[in-house]
Amino acid sequence: MSIFNKPASHLTEADLAELLQDGAVESIRLEFKSKVPDKDETLKKLSSFANTFGGTMIVGATANSADGRLQDLPGVDDQPGYRQKVVQWCFDGTSPPLIVAVSDAIPAPAGNGKFCYVVQADESDVAPHFVNGRKGVWVRSDEFSQRYEPELATENEIRHLLDRRKLVNERRSGLLARSQRRFETLLSRRPEQDGEILSKLAVGPLPPRVEICFGPRFPARPVCGQEELGTMIHDLHVSWRGTTFPHGNSRCISQHESTLRITPEDAVNRKGMIEANIWGLIYYGTELEIEIGPRQKGGLHQNSTNGIHLYRFLGYVLVCAEHAKQMIKRCAYQGPLTVDIAINGILGIPWLYSDDGFGILRRPASELDDGFSFSLPATTDRLMQRRDALVADVLQQSLFGMNWANMAGASSLERLLRNGYEYNFWGKPATLQL
Repeated sequence: MSIFNKPASHLTEADLAELLQDGAVESIRLEFKSKVPDKDETLKKLSSFANTFGGTMIVGATANSADGRLQDLPGVDDQPGYRQKVVQWCFDGTSPPLIVAVSDAIPAPAGNGKFCYVVQADESDVAPHFVNGRKGVWVRSDEFSQRYEPELATENEIRHLLDRRKLVNERRSGLLARSQRRFETLLSRRPEQDGEILSKLAVGPLPPRVEICFGPRFPARPVCGQEELGTMIHDLHVSWRGTTFPHGNSRCISQHESTLRITPEDAVNRKGMIEANIWGLIYYGTELEIEIGPRQKGGLHQNSTNGIHLYRFLGYVLVCAEHAKQMIKRCAYQGPLTVDIAINGILGIPWLYSDDGFGILRRPASELDDGFSFSLPATTDRLMQRRDALVADVLQQSLFGMNWANMAGASSLERLLRNGYEYNFWGKPATLQL
C-alpha cells in the first residue's frame, strides 16, 4: 500500500481510497481513528509506534470492531493548525521528543466535504519514548487481543529499547571525539614550508583553544548527503569583523562523512577549523591566545600584554552560533540539540578584559585547571529564535569555569553580549534575542 511508502505530505485522496479497495486491517503498524484523538491518546498511539516498528495513524477512518478491517473513510471536520498542534504535543509531551510527520487535510473519499489526516511515526533509534506525566512507555502488542493496541512495556522491552538508544548515544560521542582529534592534529602541524609534508607535527603542548559543537541530541539518521554538505559549507559565510566567517583564505577539504574548512594562522587569524558531518553535527575550533602591544625583534615589548581576550572569545561564540543556526536551517533538521563546549590549554594564562573598551585589564589566570568542558541541552527553535540567550548560557558556564563568577550575573551577561556584537562589527543591537 502506498501509504507506507510515501511521505505524509505527499499523500492524496487516491492513496486513502486504495486502503478501502485493499481492505486494509489495523496492524502493528496501522491504526484507524474515527474521531480526532485528544493529546493523551495521540501520544500513546504515536509513541507506541516509535517504540516498536513505526507506524501510521489515520484520522477519519472507521474500522470493524471485531477484526479491525477498514469499513469507511467518512473523515472529520477540518482541524485548522492540526499539524502544528500534533508536532508540538509530541515535542512537549514525550521524552525524548517524538519526531512525526502530519499530512495536510486530505478530502475524505466519502465526498461529504470532510477531511482525513495521516500521522506517521518512524521506528525510533532513540527509544524508549516516555509519555510525560508518569504515563510510562507504550509499545504495540496483541498479547491480550487479536487487534494491536498500545500496552505498557515490560522491563525486558524497556531494556531492549534502551540498548537501541545506547547505539545512537555512542555514535554522537564518537563523532565529537573524531572532530576533536582532527582539530588537535591541525594544531599540531608546524607552519608549512617549501617541500615539507603537511603531516609533520610540531613538538610541544597545544595552544589555548576553544571548541564548540552544535548538533542533534540523538543523531539517529543522516540529515544530508556528503556532496550536498560540501556545497552548503562552501557557500555559507557570515559577516564578521569587516570580513566573513569562515575567512576567505580558508580552504575546504573532505574527510570521512565530513566536509571541513581549515583556516591557517596568519597576521589576521589564529589557526581554526569548521567541520560539518552528514549526521548534523557542526564543530568549531580555534586557538585562543592573542597578544596586545608592539613586538620587538627578539620578543615582546616591555609594555605589551599577553593573554586571552574575553571579547574575542565571546565574538567567536556568537559567530559560531549564527553560522550553526544557518547550517542547521539549510539541513532542514528540527528537534532537540546539544551544545558541547571545551576550553583547554588555559593554565596560567590570564584573561584580558576592558570595562570601557580602551584600557586592558588582566584577570587572574586559571590556578588549577588547564581546561574544562560542559554540555547544554537546547532545541532548534531556541537556536533559531533566541540565539543570544543560548550564547549567554554558554558564556555564563564559561565564566564560572574561569573562576570569574562576578561577571556571570544577568546584567553583566547582557552587557558582554552587546560588547560581543561590537567586537564582531555587528553594530549595537536594539534588542538581544534573549
